[in-house]
Amino acid sequence: MSKLKKAIGLSSALLLSACVVQPNVVNNYDERCHVVKKKVELSVEQLEFFGALDCSDGRDCKDVFISEILGSAVVFPVSAIVSGSIALVGNTVFWLQEQGQCLSDKEANSNT
Repeated sequence: MSKLKKAIGLSSALLLSACVVQPNVVNNYDERCHVVKKKVELSVEQLEFFGALDCSDGRDCKDVFISEILGSAVVFPVSAIVSGSIALVGNTVFWLQEQGQCLSDKEANSNT
């Protein structure tokens, strides 16, 4: 592998490694159906993996640094997959709930 490819891979790992994807529930009121609409949105949050390295010698620092890079490079894609799945299921449930409430509200208004 060339030095350029290694540098690009390390740079992208460092840029993404300090981030995680987090699901957040957002509420909005729908005037038409008179219900509170909920939606799961994903946000990217920054973490600090690379604190002050407290090492006794250069070898220890190198090992700690490499392990933090490898560990944090795994965190971003895993958090994106898990949070994306939570958002997909949550938004499906919220949409079904909203449709049921909106239909029952329309039926109640048509009967009066």
